[in-house]
Amino acid sequence: MRPVVGLVAAEACAYIGTRLAMIAIPWFVLETTGSPAHMGLVTLFEMGAYTLARLFVGPVLDRVGQRAVSIRVDLLAAAALITIPLLFTAGLLPFPVLLALVTVIGLATGPSEAAKVSLSPFVARAAGVRVERVTGLTGTVDRLSMTVGPIAAGAVTAALGALTALYLNAVLMLLAALIMVLMLRHDTETFERSGADPEEGHGYLRRLRAGWRVVWGDLPLRTLVAMVLVTNVVDVAVMSLALPVWAHESGWGPEGVGLVAGALGGASVIGSLAAAWFGHRLPRRATFFFALAVAGPPRILVLALDLPLWAVLVVWGASGLFGGLINPILSAMLFERLPPNLVGRGMSMIGALARIGAPIAAPGIGVAIGVLGVAPVLVAGAAVYLAAALVPAFGRSARAFERPPKEPEAGPERASP
Repeated sequence: MRPVVGLVAAEACAYIGTRLAMIAIPWFVLETTGSPAHMGLVTLFEMGAYTLARLFVGPVLDRVGQRAVSIRVDLLAAAALITIPLLFTAGLLPFPVLLALVTVIGLATGPSEAAKVSLSPFVARAAGVRVERVTGLTGTVDRLSMTVGPIAAGAVTAALGALTALYLNAVLMLLAALIMVLMLRHDTETFERSGADPEEGHGYLRRLRAGWRVVWGDLPLRTLVAMVLVTNVVDVAVMSLALPVWAHESGWGPEGVGLVAGALGGASVIGSLAAAWFGHRLPRRATFFFALAVAGPPRILVLALDLPLWAVLVVWGASGLFGGLINPILSAMLFERLPPNLVGRGMSMIGALARIGAPIAAPGIGVAIGVLGVAPVLVAGAAVYLAAALVPAFGRSARAFERPPKEPEAGPERASP
């Protein structure tokens, strides 16, 4: 289990560090410039670099190795993070330099997350465990980082200041790299490079096209990307736009947003742990689509109804519980359909494509809320989410969601030649 523990621990450090940066960097910009426009510009540079890097890093992951890339980009992120407070303290941090540094951070954290995510099948085989168990544990880490991370980041930034938070962020990225070096060196390095690579010796663009073909040329993978892209757009619109408006109009204020998001995130952690424990025993296809249908539309629709806060919390908690089952099943299916030599390219491209719609659609959704009000937009969002969840269940690719009848044998002895 050593490689599993190493991967989970490294992801925990890196993901919490990323969430810390999401709070500390904009707060640092607000404190030092007093300009919301500068905050938006910094966020654009960092998240834009993150998305682009994750989209194009796939060939590097498959050629260099996920473990090696993860270590290097975590060190790069740590260096950029620690440079910001050092330069600021020395009076040498004009705004263009800050933009350059946050761009480097985005260029590092995108590949960092892609590398760790695509390590899961190799770690599972090296440790001799089912991939659902590994993806369940890593999904739990992701859920925890999204739930506890922002709260902890806000508390740390408020208590210690943005500069200290950036130093802590750098330490977390260094720890992530160190854990990967110490705990995954002997268990995964050989296994990462096993298998023939048809693109071996070819250039970057050809290898990138191969990653695109394996994703977009496979109907089930194409269906999954389209489905997750749509549900992500709705999720981001609800969490970033509709939920704050609902809390304000209902009189619950920021505390209401925190309670509702906490109910969702806390329950999703339980769901992810359940998936890691016994997810492989559940009927995959039925569980996946049922969980997706329960995780999205009810919690969106309940915000459009005039219900007490406790009822909203119950619905969001139930949605989070089933939502925690989704990502482990989704990840296991992706790893089964991607050839071993294309896992890095496939996972990085899928991750980028699934996220690309949200920032594009957000301004239009914000306008719609302003013109129509929050309730009609929530009802429309619930309908779109439900359609995206259920249409693939009856399409041509539905059978691909079933678990393979016979999973490949795995054992620690396969980690070495």
